Amino acid sequence: MEINKLHINETDFDLFVELEPKQKLEFLWDAQYVGLEASVLKQLDRLDQVEDLPFKSIPKTIVTDFEVGNTRLCVTIYNDTMYLNSNSLKAINQFVKKLWLDGHILTRIKDAKKTIYDIYKYLKVYRVLGKGAPFSQN
Repeated sequence: MEINKLHINETDFDLFVELEPKQKLEFLWDAQYVGLEASVLKQLDRLDQVEDLPFKSIPKTIVTDFEVGNTRLCVTIYNDTMYLNSNSLKAINQFVKKLWLDGHILTRIKDAKKTIYDIYKYLKVYRVLGKGAPFSQN
């Protein structure tokens, strides 16, 4: 088949447009010498292989407000980092103590800065290292 007699229908052309320049040349060569259908199937197989690559998911952010006594406590968890924001240091410390007693292993990040989203007066940031068995106060 000659290249000037090659007819690419609309659905095959949609595939052709999405290809990289080198893949377009390969597509046209295969279409001319092997056949259009074989060329389309070859490129579709390559696209399927690309989609099977591992995908790094977007980190999940969890934002929760708690009421500790008469004070609000905003807890934001991003990856393995926990941001505690409140108008009361006592509320933050009580929450951290509860997490420790429940078996969460935390380490404080002291150089963390407040952002525009931290609307309360105090901010403490912790990295969550893991979870173990709960502790007993006895």
